[in-house]
Amino acid sequence: MGLHCTDCLYGSFSFNEEYGKYQGSCSRGYTLADPHLTKDPERRFADHPSKLVPVVDPYGAEYLRTDNICKRFLRPTQGTVDEPGRKKRWGML
Repeated sequence: MGLHCTDCLYGSFSFNEEYGKYQGSCSRGYTLADPHLTKDPERRFADHPSKLVPVVDPYGAEYLRTDNICKRFLRPTQGTVDEPGRKKRWGML
């Protein structure tokens, strides 16, 4: 089975009433789509959210993936979305 963007803390999915299918977004900036389809907007929707995978990286380039997830995948049980080495600025607004 493997991991999917639906298992990632950064992924968000909803059912689109107009298309009758699921669509997804990634808060890291990856474009999620069905890799078996080539035309927009059809490829941005799927019968099940687990079929949506990263196809475009945050910089607009084609994402050449080797798995169903990106390298920034993070499970909700792995903690917060804070990046390692990033300074915490507690109390600053």
